Amino acid sequence: MAGTGAALASEDHALSIEGVKTELTQDLMNVGGWSYVPVREFADKMGWQLDYDADTDEVTVSNGLGDSLTFKVGSKKIEYNGGAYELPSAVKSQDGSAYFPLRTLAEAMNARVGWQKEEELALIQTEQPYVVVAGDTYWTIAEANDTTADALKLRNGATGDGLTVGQELKVVVPEFLEPKPVKAAAADETDEINAADLALLAKLVQVEAGNEPYEGKLAVANVVLNRVHSSSFPNTVKGVIYAPHQFPPAGNGLLAKATASKDSIKAAKAALSGENNVPGAVYFFNAKLEPNKLKMVTVVKKIGSHVFAK
Repeated sequence: MAGTGAALASEDHALSIEGVKTELTQDLMNVGGWSYVPVREFADKMGWQLDYDADTDEVTVSNGLGDSLTFKVGSKKIEYNGGAYELPSAVKSQDGSAYFPLRTLAEAMNARVGWQKEEELALIQTEQPYVVVAGDTYWTIAEANDTTADALKLRNGATGDGLTVGQELKVVVPEFLEPKPVKAAAADETDEINAADLALLAKLVQVEAGNEPYEGKLAVANVVLNRVHSSSFPNTVKGVIYAPHQFPPAGNGLLAKATASKDSIKAAKAALSGENNVPGAVYFFNAKLEPNKLKMVTVVKKIGSHVFAK
């Protein structure tokens, strides 16, 4: 996902809003590679409400979906739907107008930001709430919308895992709600990762992808972790690996005898630290040996001799 307010090198005052090229009377602002928009004019173009509290010097932007974002010029601190958060940089001001990071403001109001290459315009499109259907989980909906289940729950004020068919969810999640990315652990940081999970996962990677490139090893590790996060599989690394009829080496003794290589350990550690190169994939197989499976799955990626799918 692009960084908060990531730069969009559009014209100085033009945007594509709901599919229509729109000229703002005020220029966009680019600071440190971040694009800022004049809040009042942008909110007006999007049909959002803007209120200013002269006593507190706070600006509040709200939409028809119940979202509310409050901030002060010159401050990093914001209030969003009752929660307190902090932006990477302070809200700006120019010619008496408040300027807020474009992507952050749009996503907070449930609008997506894209890029129109032909005209070099930022695209802002309001996203309607997603309607839950049978079989949906927070995990599957989050995967389809490039976010996490926890962030999706926070976005919608949910405390449990249950969903109801017909329930509406806001699926555009502003980045300040997302957990900070976890970097792969260094050699002296393995105490932050469950040692037993790391050892078992690394051995499985070795027996299933020992001759595959590193990216293939990382992908195999992530198939296991994607299953851990899926309601359709056990919720532990050990439970997934030793589930009946899933990973043959776990049942035939090869896993127990395996010794993980440095690359297999590295891949397992990276996956456990949050590095996922096959989001949503819960299966992998060799298409040359099992070609019929291609008709039964949705392919996420092909790496080496393995197809990763969901």
